[in-house]
Amino acid sequence: MFTNDSAALNGDLSDLLTHLEAVYRQRRFEDTGSPDLDSAEMFLKVAREYLTENRPSEVFAVDNNYGILLTNGQRVKICPTAANEAAVTGGDMANPDSSIPVTRQR
Repeated sequence: MFTNDSAALNGDLSDLLTHLEAVYRQRRFEDTGSPDLDSAEMFLKVAREYLTENRPSEVFAVDNNYGILLTNGQRVKICPTAANEAAVTGGDMANPDSSIPVTRQR
């Protein structure tokens, strides 16, 4: 199964918590006929079960964030998009390397 939600089709990935909420609401609707949230404990139970079944299989960079590919083909961002985040430009200067080296230079 691959990502097929409307945000992903438009090129924008949902963040992990939004994705887990959608999974929770879908399972609640299948179980009870109502997508309403029941309790925090029930959400955590469903989220744990989902992430136990669908483990991260790949990590990738996306718009000053990180994303993960789950074993069921879903691609999600780790963090929500920040309200004041600047738009990413194209070309060679789109994402300048601001990383800190973790190995010692010889």
